[in-house]
Amino acid sequence: SVAAYSPFPGLGPYNVSKTALLGLTRNLAPELAPSNIRVNCLAPGLIRTKFSSPVSDRRGGVGGESDKLGQPSDCAGIVSFLCSRDAGYITGETVVVAGGTPARL
Repeated sequence: SVAAYSPFPGLGPYNVSKTALLGLTRNLAPELAPSNIRVNCLAPGLIRTKFSSPVSDRRGGVGGESDKLGQPSDCAGIVSFLCSRDAGYITGETVVVAGGTPARL
């Protein structure tokens, strides 16, 4: 989740757990590479799910690309790619799917 980069107010434990996943990805990738196991991470922005509905209901929509809610399908293609042979040389990376929401340290 982009909460690893831009924490959501009032969700401290959630935010910290997402930051931990970034570190876990970077640490496991070189450890597992000799076994031909790739480790990558997906950091979605606000995606329309039951979990995000309390946040999305409050947003109100002020316009702009970053105000758009993503769909689960917006993440599915990236996950499929990362699992494919085409991504065979990608490991230890985090891909942000956030519709323009700032999400980098």
